[in-house]
Amino acid sequence: MARMEFVRPFDDGKAVETGFPGYRAQVLSHLESAVMIASHIEEGGCGPGLHYHRSDQLYYLIRGSMNVRLGDDVHAIEAGTLVFIPAGLAHRNWNTGPGAETHFEMIVPAPGPLGIPVDSPKAVPAEDRATRAADIRRVDPARFSQPMPGFTLQPLADLSTDSRHTVVNYAEVAPGKGGPATHVHEFDQYYLVLEGRLTVEVALRRHVVGPETLVVLPAGVPHRQYNEGDSVEKHLAVLAPVPAEHRPWDQGVTLVTTGDNHSGDLHAAARPAQPAGDR
Repeated sequence: MARMEFVRPFDDGKAVETGFPGYRAQVLSHLESAVMIASHIEEGGCGPGLHYHRSDQLYYLIRGSMNVRLGDDVHAIEAGTLVFIPAGLAHRNWNTGPGAETHFEMIVPAPGPLGIPVDSPKAVPAEDRATRAADIRRVDPARFSQPMPGFTLQPLADLSTDSRHTVVNYAEVAPGKGGPATHVHEFDQYYLVLEGRLTVEVALRRHVVGPETLVVLPAGVPHRQYNEGDSVEKHLAVLAPVPAEHRPWDQGVTLVTTGDNHSGDLHAAARPAQPAGDR
């Protein structure tokens, strides 16, 4: 990218064929904390064969259905489900339909080799083998909490699920409501909008973000988010790495312009001023 883009929509025109049947992928973000990928698998298609990573991987199924093998167990996954795959666990995924599926992939932290193929779960080398269990968790209104009026959360992955490198929260924002006022984090944060429209202020710019769009918020970037629409907005909030214990997640800041602006064009100052009539 020529410059930092905080808002990155799913764009089929930017998705590339992966070499696996019916599987196209678009890398949305590749920071040190995580790789974020929009993945689309047609009915009858599949991802790579059985493989493992040296980083944790998570799938959030946005639409369609997915079959996923985790070790020796096979699961049928519905939309609105998060799959947590710990480092070292052999896995694969495929789509028997009906129809295409779209899922959001998170690999945390950003890995070296993306996937290491194996013939069976037992073929994973002992030094790489998973020491934590996989977890599958659906969005469930019975597990919602409301830390702020009109702002609802459900943890899908965190330390309680043995996710040691990322926190994934499902969030709903009622019309006219939002999260904390302008703040910064010591960790990277990502919003993936699922439904509705989310207004996100990043530094000095305001963005209205629609569905299937990723907002990338590197550590230290001032931001806030709220819902100016007339329907409930739904998104995933991903934090990587896991916030440090006993430290605040959100640190409130005030952001104002001072008028003391400078240009990065070092040649501009050396150019002679144009006469008023030539401007």
